[in-house]
Amino acid sequence: MPHRKLLRDAIAVDREHAFRQQTLRRLQLTAVEMGVMAVVGSIVAILIRLLIPTPEYLGLRVALLPLTALFAYLIVKAPSVRAYGFACLATIATVTFNSYLGALGTDRPLMYFLPAALIIVLSTSFFWVTLAQWVAGSLVCYAFFLPFVVEHAANRTDTIFSLFFAGMALLAGSVSHKRIHDHQRYAFDQECRLADLSVTDALTGARSRAEFLQQAEIEAVIACETEAPLTLLYLDIDHFKRLNDGHGHAAGDAVLRGMASAVQQALRDGDVFGRLGGEEFCVLLPYQNEGEAKLLAERLRTLLAAVPRPDGTLTISAGIAGMREGESIMQTLHRADLAMLKAKQLGRDRVCVAD
Repeated sequence: MPHRKLLRDAIAVDREHAFRQQTLRRLQLTAVEMGVMAVVGSIVAILIRLLIPTPEYLGLRVALLPLTALFAYLIVKAPSVRAYGFACLATIATVTFNSYLGALGTDRPLMYFLPAALIIVLSTSFFWVTLAQWVAGSLVCYAFFLPFVVEHAANRTDTIFSLFFAGMALLAGSVSHKRIHDHQRYAFDQECRLADLSVTDALTGARSRAEFLQQAEIEAVIACETEAPLTLLYLDIDHFKRLNDGHGHAAGDAVLRGMASAVQQALRDGDVFGRLGGEEFCVLLPYQNEGEAKLLAERLRTLLAAVPRPDGTLTISAGIAGMREGESIMQTLHRADLAMLKAKQLGRDRVCVAD
């Protein structure tokens, strides 16, 4: 069982990694536009500052422009979520520092810097993959905001006004980030559901034949490594053709759905239930031997007898085969199939164990 838990945990980790990578790729599609806006916005801010007498640090502000463009380029090329986060932080730091330098030397630097502080936090709120990145980006931005707030020359009205709007920007930005993140998660979950549909039998909800056999191969590897038992239970509905011919395919489909539902409710979480074709199903039973599988098969026969069938009682023929040392899972499946055929030959409505 520990191997199954480790496998499930690994699948969950892989799924979360896939979500973050997909989110990263989607955000990178807009990174070029964001980079251009950051550079253009900085240029506009520099030009506006030239209208005010005695502009300070003009050369340094111009020098920051190519650095901002470089960091924006690194956002597009970031191979991982972590690298992406650092590139975004560097871009925000250069843009905010540029705005900070522009505010220095003005009569009311706090008011001059405030629009940039609000716009940067709000406009980049959707641009983070994780909440930690959003928090880090906001802290980097407002690190340049604090010197103006604590400056003795700043009047009380400007300070209170600035803190209020900065708080509002943080609140709005966090809500925006969460909504975008939830939208991304919903889109990812929808894609996963579509992927699940491709490996699930639409009528019964059982695994498709290809998916079942793939899962069986994985479980066979685990069984060989752990020397744990692995058993296949092959199920076939008795006289199914007669049901279809006498009552139509709609009645047959209803029986298939009822049968599949009853079987799935009786299985453990780790068991794998698949439809191999028509009225033939198979159950993969990790960590169960043939004796335990036979008890399950007999219980299923009792449960399935209660499933409605228009031409009588629903019965099944079942074959059981445990995987043997040196045997492939396909060989085990073949022996389970032969055991099921033997049950048919002996009169149906019974369980046979493979020789």
